[in-house]
Amino acid sequence: MALVIIKTDGPLSRVVLTVAVIGCLGAMWFFGKWSFANAVSARADLPEIADLMIGLAPSDPQTHFAAAVLRERTFDPDDAAVSLAEYEASAALTPNNYLPWLALGKARERAGDTLGAESAFKRALLLAPNYADVKWAYGNWLIRSGRTGEGFALIREAVAGKPDLLPPATSLAMQLFDGDAGRVRASIGDSPDISAALAGYFLGQKDLDGAAREWERMGPAVSDEKYRQLGENLAAQLAAGGRFRLAGKTMSAIAGAAGNFVGIGQLSNGDFEAPVKLRDARLFEWQIGAGADPQAGVSEGQPHSGRFSLLLIFNTMQAADMRQIAQTVAAEPGAAYAVEGYFRSELKGAVVLEVADANDGKSLVRSAPFGPQAEWTRFRVEFQVPTTADGVIVRLVRDGCVSSVCPVSGKLWIDDISMTVK
Repeated sequence: MALVIIKTDGPLSRVVLTVAVIGCLGAMWFFGKWSFANAVSARADLPEIADLMIGLAPSDPQTHFAAAVLRERTFDPDDAAVSLAEYEASAALTPNNYLPWLALGKARERAGDTLGAESAFKRALLLAPNYADVKWAYGNWLIRSGRTGEGFALIREAVAGKPDLLPPATSLAMQLFDGDAGRVRASIGDSPDISAALAGYFLGQKDLDGAAREWERMGPAVSDEKYRQLGENLAAQLAAGGRFRLAGKTMSAIAGAAGNFVGIGQLSNGDFEAPVKLRDARLFEWQIGAGADPQAGVSEGQPHSGRFSLLLIFNTMQAADMRQIAQTVAAEPGAAYAVEGYFRSELKGAVVLEVADANDGKSLVRSAPFGPQAEWTRFRVEFQVPTTADGVIVRLVRDGCVSSVCPVSGKLWIDDISMTVK
């Protein structure tokens, strides 16, 4: 590369060079000041800082936008007017950016400027015709303005582009239409996603019948993995409300291993060939409560049948220390059932199997104590479900404790436990 030497020994050359240097320094100062103001205003948390940045870069739309946002957050009536003016300035300085226009539409609406608000929303939509957030904001404004049809047309498009907006859209429509799900579907659409959103809305309102109805309306789609959490929440709330059969029906349709409901009047995993979870067990599985006594797990040592049995190891003095070992079973109200199975025992102290009303926990029947038995021994209890209940709890409990001190120790094996109609 050839080296070019520029001579500056003449007066004119020195003047030109000086002007060029001053120009470069001026440009550096201008753009440096602009960049500094832009960066600081984007991170400002006080209106005064944003105002200072406007002084440094009055032609930067970001400084005006930051000032508008911060003034808006003070909720001071005087600041509201300043905020609106700053939104106006930001939009004027960047006429092709939808964000200032969208914010300006909201600010004008708060100020009562209906025509101005719509003009700003239209401008934002023109600049960003495919953005869900723009359609959502404009659609909500149209609905608040009484133009329901136009508003929901935009809401539908917003939801299609951003499915996360479906729950708030559903809530908005339910409030507007006084809880009429049919009108909601007519306004937003009719699909499994809509029904799922409605089910979630009804759950939030503690309307179990409405939630179950929408879940049923979803049809085969309920087995989709994306609806799994909704199904589990619905089943849990149905069970908490004493609706165990409906909870079971809900569980049976959930995707994958979550759909563990084996049927009305049937115990799940009574042969203990599947794992028994010490935590995070689902609704109709064996529930092993927190605590250390008894130790619980499956054992391969001499099962009654199959490969495993349930082994419990007790070593406690306090009756209240026994951890929960139980399973909830959906049942027909008023029906007669029997629970039977097999046990081996090296226990010292009384432990029995109890069947209780799942609604109030009151005992329906208890087995004889699982006394020492070297060989597998059959046990059986019979009971009738109250007509006011459609679920029972099958559980192990202490028996014969008349004081807080009630020692029990040793091992207990349970296997092949089942529930059948009498």
